[in-house]
Amino acid sequence: MVAGLLLAAGALVTVRLARGPSSLDRAVALDTLVSVAMAGIGVQTAVRRDPFSLPVLLVLAFLGFTGSVGVARFMALRDEAGAGEEGAEEGAGP
Repeated sequence: MVAGLLLAAGALVTVRLARGPSSLDRAVALDTLVSVAMAGIGVQTAVRRDPFSLPVLLVLAFLGFTGSVGVARFMALRDEAGAGEEGAEEGAGP
């Protein structure tokens, strides 16, 4: 049952990743897809009682976090650059 729910969540997130419409939507979808993958690995680790997958979970958590922070910084810089260009265009009138 858990595998089916995770598979459905992964499919829905993949659709959002493909459709977009914005790059921020795609970034959130990719972060969610990493979370779904982590949940799947966590369930597999718990069912098999295999502690060797825990480092993989830690690496995925680190990559998901740094990816989210990187996208947030990129979006903030892009918004600042866009605001600066708009202000320069408004002041350049006759």
